Amino acid sequence: MRYRAIPDAHEDAFDDALVYAFSPERGPNHELSDLDQPASFHPRGLYEHADPEGSDAVDGTDPGVADGADLDAADLAVVCGYYDFSARIRGDVRDLGGVATVASPPETRRSGLVRTLLGHVHRELRDDGVAFAALWPFKYSFYRQLGYERICDYARIVVSPDALTGACPDPAGSFERLGEDDWPRLDAVYDEWANDEFRLDRSEDWWRLRVVRSRDTDPYVYGWTDGDPGDDLRGYVVYTIRDGDDEGNTMAVSEFAYADRAARGHLLRFCRNHDSQIERVRFTGPSTTRLFDDLDDPRAAETEIRPGPMARVVDVEAALETISYPDAVETTLVFDVRDDTCDWNDGRVRLRVADGRGTVERVAADTDVDVSLDVGALSRLVVGSHGVERLVELDAVDVEREAVRTALADAFPPTEPFLREGF
Repeated sequence: MRYRAIPDAHEDAFDDALVYAFSPERGPNHELSDLDQPASFHPRGLYEHADPEGSDAVDGTDPGVADGADLDAADLAVVCGYYDFSARIRGDVRDLGGVATVASPPETRRSGLVRTLLGHVHRELRDDGVAFAALWPFKYSFYRQLGYERICDYARIVVSPDALTGACPDPAGSFERLGEDDWPRLDAVYDEWANDEFRLDRSEDWWRLRVVRSRDTDPYVYGWTDGDPGDDLRGYVVYTIRDGDDEGNTMAVSEFAYADRAARGHLLRFCRNHDSQIERVRFTGPSTTRLFDDLDDPRAAETEIRPGPMARVVDVEAALETISYPDAVETTLVFDVRDDTCDWNDGRVRLRVADGRGTVERVAADTDVDVSLDVGALSRLVVGSHGVERLVELDAVDVEREAVRTALADAFPPTEPFLREGF
């Protein structure tokens, strides 16, 4: 097998694999949307091709990734891609690899090729200085075997438009429909609104190709200002109308962003005013999202908590050194990390924390250990989705001394990350 970047000439073979994996009902003679990928996307694949003797392409140690132009598209065995993201992790912006479009045809499944492919992707990310990766799993148990763990959940709220009436202020300001060229105005609201840990910085082409447009049905985008159309936005809503057949239509809100509570109220008014067209409005947001306090009848909102995306550290040493720590913490801890898929992470490291920064060094296998855990548990600790006490409850870490538990709690306080981006 050879790990390669997918060249433009093999784009149809790449798309065939994706369509069969995610939309098999389209059949073999499908027509894909011509929507471009953002520039941050990097398609990758494993090709069935015997490597020359002595080649290092199999173990992925070569520093660069050649494209597959020297290979046949028919030999593409399994594919994926990743996005270059910037995410807020413990208060600072860090590079993040967003793993996506992992697909294999039925004839190559259950042969370990996805594990091999993602091993190459993780190595490439590490070689590029990226310490973190995230993905939306098709199956949590599958990706848990590859070192990923769930880092957040999200709420899905369904409510009738009429039930929103009590939450709606008197009409004021202006609504206006927005398009791709309005992305700077949208981005200004996003920067005020999306202040969660693990929020992503959005590029222009991400706004144009992944928020304002879609591979399936382009959404509607409306903004609200407290003045005239064209003024600075105070909020916006992104949504599609889903045909519910006998149950009526659903206004599926994918983004509900506001700079203040007044804007939030007027966006709810906008949704309520669709009562002649829809039977229900569906919102999604962090797991703490609620409408109970806004509604005259709190029971009108059906609220469901669903599991969210997964993440992992792809470079333990870089991750521990790149994050910030509380300024008052000064400690030294030895971690014994188990990582079955990224062997460069496996083993013992010593972390020294002082003045808000960490330094890491590899230590011998017989060095005394303070905490033992696998890379999934370490990833949760590092990004802040789970504190040490929760990990102990889950039997995900082995910490014998109370002083070590206290030091871990001080160095890695929970941060409640939320990744709202789908990819």
